[in-house]
Amino acid sequence: MSQPIQSHEECCKISTTLCPCPVCGNMGRRVTPRTLDNHVPSPLRESIGDDATFCTNPDCKVVYCNPKKMVVLRGETKFPVTIKDSGDDVYVCYCFQHKRRDLRRDLKEKGTTDIPDRIRKCVKEGMCDCERKNPQGACCLGNMTNAIKSIQEGR
Repeated sequence: MSQPIQSHEECCKISTTLCPCPVCGNMGRRVTPRTLDNHVPSPLRESIGDDATFCTNPDCKVVYCNPKKMVVLRGETKFPVTIKDSGDDVYVCYCFQHKRRDLRRDLKEKGTTDIPDRIRKCVKEGMCDCERKNPQGACCLGNMTNAIKSIQEGR
């Protein structure tokens, strides 16, 4: 069993794969069995195996795929996926359970949000578990930045 990721830099390393998404062709990001175990329900978990990729194309219905072209689609994961679901009740940070609505509330009430800074502080303290908790298997701060920008632009 692998250890939790200890730093923002470590969990933001992107490991692409040679297995393109069978729907959109995106090369995506390799995920570990820890990620899949936490996000893919049985029996889909057994069929996807341990060699899988997260499709980073927000417009694609595929969340995970493997070299045998097995897929797990949007709506088939245990939790909604940040880049695949634009709803306010979706986690943007899975480790510390910050939802898009939390960002929207802060931005509406205060004009800014300290959520990314709070997450960075927790990461420095070794409290994140992005590899397991985030469906992308990596740090949420990129998604956080994109979500804040989208909210500020009125999307």
